[in-house]
Amino acid sequence: MGRPSNRDERYGQVMEAFVRCVARMGLDGATLSAIAKEAGLTRPLIRHHLGNRDEMIVALQDYVLDQFNSAANELVAALPDSDPAHVLVNHLFSDQSDSSPDLVLAFAALTARASEDGELRANCRASILGFEAQVAEVLQRNYPEAPQMDTQQAAHGIVALYFNTASLAALEMPTEWVNRSKAMAVSLCENLADPA
Repeated sequence: MGRPSNRDERYGQVMEAFVRCVARMGLDGATLSAIAKEAGLTRPLIRHHLGNRDEMIVALQDYVLDQFNSAANELVAALPDSDPAHVLVNHLFSDQSDSSPDLVLAFAALTARASEDGELRANCRASILGFEAQVAEVLQRNYPEAPQMDTQQAAHGIVALYFNTASLAALEMPTEWVNRSKAMAVSLCENLADPA
């Protein structure tokens, strides 16, 4: 009987190290050597899993967008029927949020590179707009009387606040600052309940 393959496990280890390197050093600083050191693996093994520089960017894009989209889908699916909007906001702006600052920073690095890569730009844009649409659906479910345009605008604000807050997590912003972002997101929800 053959030895069981650890390819998927090893690939996950490599990608997590790649994300951490990109978050700390940017795309240009995330070299094969840096990723190997971060993963505790050899450079040839990293190259085996990631390929050349262009293949590395595609692998990072696929991994980051898949992680982000999967987390968003799981979060929305787990929301309760009662008051899902506030549960969503509380989750997005909590210390226990599943959001990985490294993943958010890797996403930001990809979006910075997207200006020169049309396919990457389209994929990142689709991911953000898909998340925003999910948030809008949650808000519409929570506030069925609110005009669709209002729920879309509130979703846009909540997503923008979330990404801004998550991308600055490495700065260890004061709790009051994070709480103001959360309060603004809550206010966007409450305005849907009372659109006057």
